[in-house]
This record gives sequence, structure tokens and C-alpha cells, in this order.
Amino acid sequence: MKTRYFLLAFAALVVLSGMAAAQYEGAVSLANLSVSPNPVVAGGNATIRFQLYNAYESWFYGTTIQPSGSYPLLNVSPLNSHIIGLLDSGLNPTYYNYTIHIPNTTPSGVYTVDFTAEYFVYAASGTETASSSMPVSFYVNNRPAIKVVVASPQPAALYSGHNQTIDLQVENTGYGTARNVSVVVTSASGINILSSVSTFFISNLTQGSSVTEPLLVSAQDTGQTNIVASTAYYSSNLQQRFSNTQDIALSVAPSAQFSIGSTVQASPSVGATDVPVQLRVTNNGTSAAEQLQLSLQTTYPITPIASTAYVSDLQPGSSTNVTFLISVDNAGVPGNYPVTLYEQWKQPNGAVNQQFSGSSNYFVTVKSSGGSNSTIEIAAAIVVIAIIVVVIVRRRMATTKAKKKA
Repeated sequence: MKTRYFLLAFAALVVLSGMAAAQYEGAVSLANLSVSPNPVVAGGNATIRFQLYNAYESWFYGTTIQPSGSYPLLNVSPLNSHIIGLLDSGLNPTYYNYTIHIPNTTPSGVYTVDFTAEYFVYAASGTETASSSMPVSFYVNNRPAIKVVVASPQPAALYSGHNQTIDLQVENTGYGTARNVSVVVTSASGINILSSVSTFFISNLTQGSSVTEPLLVSAQDTGQTNIVASTAYYSSNLQQRFSNTQDIALSVAPSAQFSIGSTVQASPSVGATDVPVQLRVTNNGTSAAEQLQLSLQTTYPITPIASTAYVSDLQPGSSTNVTFLISVDNAGVPGNYPVTLYEQWKQPNGAVNQQFSGSSNYFVTVKSSGGSNSTIEIAAAIVVIAIIVVVIVRRRMATTKAKKKA
């Protein structure tokens, strides 16, 4: 009988003890909670700041608090406990700050970090242990990242002294959509931007996507140079603005360059045919020109008859004379007429089948027809001689008549 009463009393004590512990569960909450920045951006940090509130009149002892959360927010879950110790009743004045790094691979969405407080109280039945779970939720925005690279120069390499188009690839390498992307391209030392448009606007660039923009450039020096791309863009919700400046490296290879001059020669006349025109071609560049083909293109009244010349090799600084045959239309007018010399060649530093090309301008002077001038001059001379002869004859006849009268 005594044993039965003892067991009943023990069971009642256990129940009362459990009830005493249960009343302190969830007694601690977060007050004046803030999460910054708002919204949180992937690749940055999130700072959680709060005070603790004890809903009971009893003091809590040995209080600890620790955050826990799933990957990717917390690589180690839970983190080490923060020892608080005595927790007074009501709102406690101390602010607690937790800074969590958000990986840049974190997808957009709502994430939760749980703060668990553990503590004990002194009750009539003895020491009671309890805990409170306090979730903190916040939204993470993906952070886009804009990168500008050279996709493919045309031709495959940049060569000094020539205008060439390079393709700029604007790519979103981040983990969110970039909106209102603006790219401004400026030149650095040793290179010129020839494009009339060097500012590009892209309204929407999703994660992993890219847009290609052409840019016409010219470089005079060989070696390494660069252009500068300044980018500005917004997050998908247009609430965050990002910007950066990138140096885009370019390599400029040596190349042949040509200038055209004339040798001493007679100018063709109107109506002339098969007139040789000799031009002096100089390689002012930094690379040899091999298998050089020169083609002459003219305008009326000049017509090329033999319009192509070949040079096997022309080293930097060297010159050579090339001769073309032309004719001039009979109805042409004397004057200076432009001609264009088109060059095609290969270089030792080019690809096996790579063909280089360029053009140079010059002029040819056309003068009046030599035959027409001679005829006029001869006719004029004959008329003058005839007049002189008539005058002399008349004078002699007049003298003869005078003598006979005497």
C-alpha cells in the first residue's frame, strides 16, 4: 500500500515538474529586429540585429543563443553558441549583431535563420531547463555581374596601321537578371576608336546570357594596348545599382603599310593610249609584305589597260617601282584625276591562308593633246609667212613701177 502511494506521489511530481518547465518554453522572443541591407544581395553580407525579450517575471540563468540554418546561408549549422548568462524579465537593453555572408550562388528567394535560446530557471521543484526558437526570414536578391570581353577580332589578330572590327561580348556572369545595362567604351594609349557608336544599352540580360556589339578600332603601335569598358546596371527589381570599370587587353601585331609616290614621267595627253604610268610603292610598316599584288583603279577619262602589278617581297622601309598602262579618252578634259591603288599581300606573322588588304590614293595629271597644239601653231606660222610674202611682193612691184615712170 505504501509503495502504491509512493509511486503516485512520484508520478505527480514528474507531471508538476514537466508543467513547470513547459511554461517557460518559448518565453524568449526577438525585439526591435532588423536585417540589413534590405533586400539582401547575394555575394554580400546580411547583418541581423535585435534585442531579447523575456515574457516572464522570472530571471533566466545560463542563457545561450545560437543561429542555425541550411546551406547555402550557413556552411556550418549550428554556429557556436553566444553566452548571454543572466536574462532579466521584460526587454533587455543589449543589442546583438550577427553577420552572415551570402554566397553569390544563392538563388533569389526567402531564407530563414533560426535563433535558439536555451536557459534555466529556479522553481519550487528545482532547476528547470527550457528553450525558445526564434526564426528570422529575409529575401535574398541575386546579384548580376556584367563582364565585357573581346569575342573575336576580325581579322583574327589586330595589326598596326589598319582599321579593324572587334566584337565586344557583354555577358552576365552573375546569378540574377541585369537590367538597364549601359556599357561605355573609351580608348587608352596607342589605340583609336573609330566607331560612331561606342555606348551600348541592353535593357535585359539574364543570367548566363550575352550580347555581341561591334567596335571599329585602329592601332598604330605594336605590342599590348587596351580599351576601357565602364558598365552600369541594375538588379532585377531595379532597386540596386551596380557599376564597374574593366580594362580589356588587346594585342597589336606588326603589319605592312604602304605609301604611293610618282617617279619622274611625262603626263598623259588627252586621247593618248598605252601610256606608261610609273608609281613608287614604299612599305612604311613594321612587317614584310609577301606576294604583293597591286591593282590600279581609275576614273573617267582615264582607263587602265594593264592594271595589275606583282612584287614578290617588300621589306619594311623598302621601295619599288611598278608600271601600269593607261589610256585617256579623246573627249577628256585636262586636269588632275584621282587613282586608287589596291594592295593585297601576305605576312610572315599571319596565318597560312590569311590575306591582308589595303588601299592608297594618288593622282594622275592629264594635259592637253600635243597633236592639236602643233597643228594650230603650224597653221598660224603659215598664215604669218604668207602675209610677210605678200607684203614683200607688193613692195617690190611698187618699186618697179616707180623706176619705169622715171
